[in-house]
Order: sequence, then C-alpha cells, then structure tokens
Amino acid sequence: MSSLLKATAEATVIAVIEDLIQDWGLELDGGVGPSTLLVANLEFASVDIIQLCVALEEAYSRKLGFQNLLMRDGSYVGDLSVSQIAAFIETRIAAGGGTAT
Repeated sequence: MSSLLKATAEATVIAVIEDLIQDWGLELDGGVGPSTLLVANLEFASVDIIQLCVALEEAYSRKLGFQNLLMRDGSYVGDLSVSQIAAFIETRIAAGGGTAT
C-alpha cells in the first residue's frame, strides 16, 4: 500500500478530529497524532465516533463501511487510534472499496 495514501489518510483523519474537538477545551500534549486514542485521549462517546465516521465519509465522498472497523466478533471495539482509522481508510480506498455518496 502506498505510504502517500497512508500519510494522506492520517492527515485527513487528524484534520477532521481537530475540527470536531476544537471547542472541547481538551489539553493534549503534542496535539492529535497517529497514536491518539478516541476514547482514552479524546474522551469520545459513541455519538462522537458516529459523527467522526460521517465526517470522514463526507471528506472522502464515499461510504467506507466503518461498521467493519467498529465491530469485532459481534462486539464494539473499546477504542481506536488515529493510525488504525487511517489504515482502515487506506485499505478501503486501495481496494476500491466504499460507495460514492
């Protein structure tokens, strides 16, 4: 997979997250980065994760099938890092996945 695609996906995820949390008053050492966790570091609730998924699908103008990332073995995952989300997006786009919105 392309390192450029991964870097672009990571930058997009970070930009969307920063836009979502700009008014939250969070103090993050070093800001949002690849290892930032949605729940542990950013205090995301489930509704925030859904808003993030919708915003990312809007940014990419396609449905990305985030249910495949958010659920494992019939249960929701406990937390996700920026790099995990970017890797998922990279894989979906590289495989031609997602449907245009």
